[in-house]
Amino acid sequence: MSKKNIDFFTYVKNKKNTFVIIALIVLGLLLLVLPINSTSAGTYQSEDERLNKYINDTEDKIETLCSKIQGVSNVNVTVYLDSGFETVYAYNEQNKATSNGINSEKKYVTIGSGNDESMVCIVEKMPNICGIAIVCSGGGNPVIANQLINLISSAYNVPKNKIYVAEGKK
Repeated sequence: MSKKNIDFFTYVKNKKNTFVIIALIVLGLLLLVLPINSTSAGTYQSEDERLNKYINDTEDKIETLCSKIQGVSNVNVTVYLDSGFETVYAYNEQNKATSNGINSEKKYVTIGSGNDESMVCIVEKMPNICGIAIVCSGGGNPVIANQLINLISSAYNVPKNKIYVAEGKK
């Protein structure tokens, strides 16, 4: 080793605070280099995965709700959606007077810069349920079927003619 390297290490050993400072600098550089985001943590879901989870969760909730009705058991539910999730982004609108009249221009509000630039989300709307099929023991009884239709229509704001209830196999 050269004389400079020995002097440096001797200096660091004698100066504990310097060692702590160097360790913090190295740790800081490592944190800057290593990417830490939601995709590396495994929390990112594709649109299809999110839709499937939403459908499954909704079906499970409807099954649980229906099974609490007197005379209903062995409930199976299928939910149909007419769209996916809808995201509404913030934007600024400017009206400019031109020779042809007034021209309106929308510009989305973004945060960040360069490759990290993203639009500002105001709200994410849930998918619309366009139909529900319920197959259960007791579903052949018109009184029970009507109760289920009214219950689900009220709870999920789905028109009654979009909910079908049938008797399940015995």
